[in-house]
Amino acid sequence: MNPVERALHQELTGLLDRLATSLPEGGFDSIRAANPTLKARLDETDAKLAVARESLLDGYGRWRRALEDLENLWALGAWRSIAAEEPAEQSTALAA
Repeated sequence: MNPVERALHQELTGLLDRLATSLPEGGFDSIRAANPTLKARLDETDAKLAVARESLLDGYGRWRRALEDLENLWALGAWRSIAAEEPAEQSTALAA
């Protein structure tokens, strides 16, 4: 589980804990059954939450890949810099 997944899981768990302490036993089912309009809105909001979660995870994946690309480019630059210096050092050693 990556850091974003952990944060989302923690927030969702906190929400469920707060709901569990504020609703009576069987409250979820009875509220949904008694209020069809509310049930539809809850279902819609659940779907929006799932889409937002997926978007955050996709964005975090792109973020991680961009960080890795940046690190690789810096490593390549450092390697090229070292490789460019080596022949000059060898030539100096041979001339001496």
